[in-house]
Amino acid sequence: MQNEEKKVNKSFVQNTKSELKKVIWPTGKQTIKSTAVTIGFVLLISVILVVLNIVFDFLSNGAYDLMLGTGKDNEIVEVVSGDVSGEVSGEVSGEISGEVVTSGDAE
Repeated sequence: MQNEEKKVNKSFVQNTKSELKKVIWPTGKQTIKSTAVTIGFVLLISVILVVLNIVFDFLSNGAYDLMLGTGKDNEIVEVVSGDVSGEVSGEVSGEISGEVVTSGDAE
């Protein structure tokens, strides 16, 4: 039984060696050219995916904000008036962007 296994293993190794001798191996120049083409193709696909990501991000967020008028570029304006005694009254108008404008006659 062990002899049969040895024969099978030996014939497998011999067959593998004979098949590898039949392989036509690429030259160094062909290998470099194929590698450059592969890297270029990967970079091209990466650029396409980045552009698609930006487009879909705009479509999912930017267009939605434009339709509702809740974009990041809108401002909030706060008008505050008061007197010297420290009482303050005012009104808020505009949309949220984090910027506050104050004006009044108190100094």
